[in-house]
Amino acid sequence: MVDDNFEHGVSPYWVRFAIGHADIERAPGILRFVVDGAVSGELSDAELDDHRTVPRERLMWKPPLRLTVHARTSHRSGELLGTAGFGFWNDPFDWVGNVQTPPNALWFFYGSPHSDMSFVRNVRGHGWKAAMLNGGRADKLTMALGNFVFNLPGMSKLVFRLAETRINAHEFIMDDVELTEWHEYRIDWMPREAIFFVDGVEVSRAPNPPTVPLGFVAWVDNNAAVMGPGRDFAFNRIAVPQRQWMELSRVCIEPL
Repeated sequence: MVDDNFEHGVSPYWVRFAIGHADIERAPGILRFVVDGAVSGELSDAELDDHRTVPRERLMWKPPLRLTVHARTSHRSGELLGTAGFGFWNDPFDWVGNVQTPPNALWFFYGSPHSDMSFVRNVRGHGWKAAMLNGGRADKLTMALGNFVFNLPGMSKLVFRLAETRINAHEFIMDDVELTEWHEYRIDWMPREAIFFVDGVEVSRAPNPPTVPLGFVAWVDNNAAVMGPGRDFAFNRIAVPQRQWMELSRVCIEPL
């Protein structure tokens, strides 16, 4: 179990990561992830996690458990630039961007209008979402072949189409949740479904969530991407001339 309200700084349990024009600021009871003056084409990322120093097969979290996060942002949906969020994932990428393992995630995820990311057809590719990806497992040879084909000209749509047949995805857009106001976000991660709550009210249910070990992450960055079925893949780091942030006042992960 982890329960951190940041009243006395940051627990040594967490890994803090900041690169580029990004920083993590502290105040009593507050942890603030800041991006300010990010440059186009260069990564700026402020992040709190518990996955960077642990092999994927030894990540901490599996169902049944409950995640509770108290959070707000500096800008409204559509005005906040890049991506932001918090929850669980398996960090499937290596440092050059290859996918080393199928993506698995269970989180509250934000993408600005610069992005068009959705693994669920007919769901908008940006905004504030309760989202889940269950990519399961795959051997290294399969992943290497997939990366090779993906990098061939014009093949990204085919790879996403094939991935759609094996990845179970769920996304629910929360346009009525004001990002700049404090909210309590909760995920009850059970073996057969994940239930998303905002301020104690259920907003979405995702059947067949991941069962592989995942790590916690909370972040703000300047990434923008186009990906998903029917989309030609594109990825960029966008300029963020404004000061923007996400604040957390509590992160609690407890067994159910």
